[in-house]
Amino acid sequence: MPYIVGTSIPEDKVLVQSVGHIYGLGLTQSISLCKKAGFGSDSRGRHISFSKGKLLGNLAEATPLPLGADLRRFTHDKIKRLCSLSTYRGSRHRKGLPVRGQRTHTNAKKRPPFKFNAN
Repeated sequence: MPYIVGTSIPEDKVLVQSVGHIYGLGLTQSISLCKKAGFGSDSRGRHISFSKGKLLGNLAEATPLPLGADLRRFTHDKIKRLCSLSTYRGSRHRKGLPVRGQRTHTNAKKRPPFKFNAN
């Protein structure tokens, strides 16, 4: 099972959908990456050789935006900064409530609160 940007690629799933599971890549970007690497639209994970997997990983890392763990860390740090500044959005994150003005009367009951460490 090959790994690309820290995400495992299943052998029996269509490659375009598997590459789209990388955090920060959508379906359109995964289609273009697979075309650049020379894979067809019906390629599977088992069709990836070591050299092609390395090429696909290099193409994915060459994108100008952060992907995978870097993007997760970036967003987590932004939320942590909002919480430490005691902004309204930070307090909503900390309480586990909707941040962008959604209704709370009937929805928004299952979101876990943000775990904030002041260290």
